Amino acid sequence: MPRKPRQEKRKGIFERVKGSNIWWIRYTNEQGKRVAAKVGTFAAAVHVYERRTAAIRLGVLLPNSPRRGVKFSELVADAIKFSEKHHRASKDFKQRVNLALDEFGDRVAESITTRELQDWVDEMAEQREWTGGTRNRFKSSLSTVFREGMRAGKITVNPARLIRRSKESLGRVRFLSYEEEAKLRKAIAATLPGRIKDEGESAFAQLDVALHTGMRKSEQFTATWDQVDLERGFIYLSMTKNGADRFVTLNSAAVQVLRRLQERHKRLGLPPESTLFHSKRDGLIKNPRKWFATALEQAKIEGVTWHTLRHTFASRLVMAGVDLKTVQELMGHKTIAMTARYAHLAPTHKLQALETLVRPGSVSVQSGYKLATNAKRSRRTEKLNSFQLVESK
Repeated sequence: MPRKPRQEKRKGIFERVKGSNIWWIRYTNEQGKRVAAKVGTFAAAVHVYERRTAAIRLGVLLPNSPRRGVKFSELVADAIKFSEKHHRASKDFKQRVNLALDEFGDRVAESITTRELQDWVDEMAEQREWTGGTRNRFKSSLSTVFREGMRAGKITVNPARLIRRSKESLGRVRFLSYEEEAKLRKAIAATLPGRIKDEGESAFAQLDVALHTGMRKSEQFTATWDQVDLERGFIYLSMTKNGADRFVTLNSAAVQVLRRLQERHKRLGLPPESTLFHSKRDGLIKNPRKWFATALEQAKIEGVTWHTLRHTFASRLVMAGVDLKTVQELMGHKTIAMTARYAHLAPTHKLQALETLVRPGSVSVQSGYKLATNAKRSRRTEKLNSFQLVESK
C-alpha cells in the first residue's frame, strides 16, 4: 500500500478551509500577478506547483511586466533607513518587511496590487498562526514601505492602505498581585547570594523602576543618565515605540532608587551617556533576563514576563481610582483605546461615578414601593374601622 505523502507546510501550497483536504496553489503569472488555483489532493498540489516552478525557471511563466519603475526591494531599503532613524522598534519592523521582501522583492512596486498583498498576508497568517494584532502590524509595516516611497516621489499609489484590518482581542491583562511581588522579591534575594552584593541591589532597582514608572523594557534599559532630571522628577525619552518623545514622571520611590544608582555610577566613574543599570560582573545591563526568569521560577510565578510589570503599573493606578486619561499619559499610550483594557479593574471608581446620580432626599424605587404599600394599608385600616363603627351603632 503506497504511503500517504506527508502534508507538511510548503510555500505556495495551502488549504483554504482547514481540514477540508482540498489544496490550492498560488503562483505569479506572466503579467506579474498572483494567481490562486484549486487543485485537489495534497500530492496533486505539490506536483502541479512543482511544474509551475519548473516552468518559471525555464522562462515560460517568468513575469515580464511591461511596466518599468522602482522595485519593491528599493522601497524596503528606504523604509528600513527611515525606521532606524525615527522608530525605536526598528528591529521588529525590519523583520516584518524582510519577510515581505522574500515574496515581492524583485517586483516593480507599482505592479503590486492590494489583492496580492491581502492574499499574502492571509496565507502567512494561516501558516504561522498570526493573531489579529500581528496581522495589523504587518499591514502597518507594508503601508509604511509604500507611503515612504510616495513621499520620496518614487511611486504614486499605496496598495497596502486598503488591506483589511483584523479585529484584535484585548486579551487578559496579567499583572502582579502584591503577594506575588513579595514572593518575587524574596526569590531575587535567594537567587543572587553568590554574586556581587550590589548586583542584587541593581536587580531590585530594575524591578522598582519598572513598577513605579511603567516604562517599556526597551525604554528602561536604553535610557541614559543625561536624560534623567531627578531635581524636577522626570526622565526624557527622545524616541519611544510609537515614534514620539515623552516625559516619564518619577514618584518619590523612583527618585530614591535612581539617586542610589546615580551615586554608584559616579563612584564607578561611568560617563553621563551610560545607561541606568550596571553590573561589575557583566558591565552595562541591557536585558534583565539573566536573573528575572530564574527568580520567577524560584517563586513559582507563572504567566509573567517583564512586560507584565508595565501592566502592573497601569493596573494599580486604575485600581487606586486614577482616571484613564491620566493613566494614558503616564503610560505613553498613543490612544485611549489602548488604556481602556484596564477599565474593568476599577469597579469602586465606577460605583463612585454612579453614586453621583443620587441626590440627597431623593426616594429610591424600593422606598417608593414601601411608601405606596403603607398608604394602601392605611386606607384599608380606615375603611375597616369605619365599617366596625357603623356596625356597633
